Amino acid sequence: MIRNSPYVLLILATCIWGGNFVAGKVLVTHMPPITLAALRWCIAFAVLAPIYGKEAWKLRSDVRRHWKTVVFLAVTGVAGFNTLTYVAVQYTSSINASLMNSATPILVVLLSWLMLGERIAWRAIPGIIVSMAGVAWIIAHGQPETLLSLSFNPGDLWMLLAVLCWALYSVGMKRAAGKFPASPLLLVQVAAALLLMLPLSAIELASVSRPIEWSLPFTAGLLYIALFASIVAFLSWNRAIELAGSQRCAGFLNLIPMFSTVFAMGFTGESFHGFHLLGVIFILSGIYMTQQAMKKNRPPRTEEAGAFNSSR
Repeated sequence: MIRNSPYVLLILATCIWGGNFVAGKVLVTHMPPITLAALRWCIAFAVLAPIYGKEAWKLRSDVRRHWKTVVFLAVTGVAGFNTLTYVAVQYTSSINASLMNSATPILVVLLSWLMLGERIAWRAIPGIIVSMAGVAWIIAHGQPETLLSLSFNPGDLWMLLAVLCWALYSVGMKRAAGKFPASPLLLVQVAAALLLMLPLSAIELASVSRPIEWSLPFTAGLLYIALFASIVAFLSWNRAIELAGSQRCAGFLNLIPMFSTVFAMGFTGESFHGFHLLGVIFILSGIYMTQQAMKKNRPPRTEEAGAFNSSR
């Protein structure tokens, strides 16, 4: 039942990813970001391979035929988003980083229009502008002069790149949903991403002088991001996109800041400020405006509705 309920799958994935921001904030102080992301996915690969290895091997001809799609998903969703997130939380709070994800639904709408040719109504433009204003307000930490002087927190800019990667991944998964089963596809994505990440990790370790600090809490956190944030959350998210489509799923990403804020305040003592709240209000208002505009301008699609309703 859980596997066929997009709502349950999306809440599970976003709750786990909310914890991922907080765990990443702590773990990156013990291990450099590229190596942390690579080790995370090495563990995930070791777990996924015995389960989905045979299915993935059967898809080898399809993978060769659609290798560009596979590489695109591996670079944006597996390697790009996670590595950039761990780079970002070195310089900004986990709350701030998770709030940046609230811009993803708007980016998914724009990228679906650019990459998939999905219609976007002109009346949706005001909502997009309002959401982007909310993102800019969070980046500026509620200080307009920061925007004017272009003196941003580098962590927020890295996180903005990570969010762009995730939006690209979500749209790419929508295109790939009918070509591959979601679970073995994740294994193939991880393998492709590791081919890129492991050499970069070796270069990173050669250039970093500080030793990796191993401890029981660090190992527990690493297992959390490797098993739950990498496997359970990704499989849940990919299955939900398969059932409901990328644009419908994207709105649930706004649950990540809520979960991340609760975890951060409980485990790391971070604070939620007024500029966070105002930025979120702008972002969510813009998303609501955009979704309402798209509903009014998008003709009903029988096949999408059927796919969504069949999951209930």
